[in-house]
Amino acid sequence: MGRKGEKNMKKVLKLMLALVMTCAIAGCSSSSKNDADVTITIGTSPDYAPYESLNKKGEIVGFDVDMAKLFEGYLSDMEGKTYSLEFKQMDFDNIVTQIQGDQIDLGISGFTYSEDRVVEWSDPYLGTQQVAVVPNGSSITSNDQLVGKKLAAQTGEQAAKEVENADVVSMKNVQDIFNGLSSNQYDAAIVDLGVAKQYVSSGNFTQLNGSLMDEKNYVIAKKGNTKMIKLMNKCIKKFVASKDYDKLCKKYDLSPLEK
Repeated sequence: MGRKGEKNMKKVLKLMLALVMTCAIAGCSSSSKNDADVTITIGTSPDYAPYESLNKKGEIVGFDVDMAKLFEGYLSDMEGKTYSLEFKQMDFDNIVTQIQGDQIDLGISGFTYSEDRVVEWSDPYLGTQQVAVVPNGSSITSNDQLVGKKLAAQTGEQAAKEVENADVVSMKNVQDIFNGLSSNQYDAAIVDLGVAKQYVSSGNFTQLNGSLMDEKNYVIAKKGNTKMIKLMNKCIKKFVASKDYDKLCKKYDLSPLEK
């Protein structure tokens, strides 16, 4: 090989080396970014104000959303990475299925404890009650008159089933429950206290006195995903102890946990 050939070969080798170094640097940058940025996906059914609902712009808003925004900051500070908690809208009944199928990481949608749901449960972050709501003018004026009646429920299904001889209709959407209640398809709706207050404030419904079941609200994850639940529990502990917690409970008229 002549000097000219050697020269050309050296140029080629230099170009190849530069290309390899560029790719390596680019690869490192991409890896660092992936290591730093973590997105946690959350399934929610935004028909459950004040926990989560859609505003006029179609955005998911509510107590759970505000809580998740705080969790992003907590996790970023604690873990040294940038965390993003992203809500995905779906039917309430599909949340557990999506978690089990690894389509989402968490469920935050006013969940109360049920042995029937095969998931991991976080520590509680709110207290609540399942209460009965009837249309204005209903002949039902107390909980003991719910016996044998047709009751519509979503998260309050377990409480509804404990009413003697009740005909319980399980519904996916709370708005559908109250639409049906307005048209007398059901005698009463069994719902979370916070949700009951929202609908009673419309002036079309009456909440019966007394709790059918005292409960708490939790975050859920796939069975076995204890790592994710531990992260959530760290956030919940910090959240419940904060002034932000008291402010949000007051803002959305929800029941704080006893401290």
